[in-house]
Amino acid sequence: MTIDFIGEIHPLIAHFRAMTTRHQSEQARRTPDGTDPRADQPRGEDARIEHDRECAEQLTAVMERLLQLCGPPLPGHAHTLTFAGPERHDGEAPYAFVVNGESITDARLSLGALPGFCQWYDEQRSWNEPEADPDVVFLADESDSHCGLPAAGFYNDLRREQAAMREAETVASELASSIPELEG
Repeated sequence: MTIDFIGEIHPLIAHFRAMTTRHQSEQARRTPDGTDPRADQPRGEDARIEHDRECAEQLTAVMERLLQLCGPPLPGHAHTLTFAGPERHDGEAPYAFVVNGESITDARLSLGALPGFCQWYDEQRSWNEPEADPDVVFLADESDSHCGLPAAGFYNDLRREQAAMREAETVASELASSIPELEG
């Protein structure tokens, strides 16, 4: 059985971010004047408070490292999309790509926008006819393309690239919305 580590880690990161935001919001409500809520607690709890702080810092460091390794959480679930290139005529196995999406259709749209897939797709052109369309067939059969990871074998996991592109689009969108409009 193949374990979908990214699919397991992304929900943890998303939960941690939500928990941290909720905790910070609650903390801000309890101390509107900026006082430290720990100052009123008995001295015996100082060690527990320090331990909790250290655990929180460690958890934050671990979560940030996981975020660096996996990229930001993606919506949807992992989908395997399988394509056969021109080598299929010689008996070569098809290529499996993994991306996240809400459905097979959504995953295909996401895959088609990724540079890694686009490069592979363009490389599937005939050497004799470089202007011809790439010789690629999408294997839509549920045993080839489906929700989840491939049961066995090699696959191209493009979810990190997908996460990086999504984050870049988010940053670009936020930047664009922060630029004041020109007055005409």
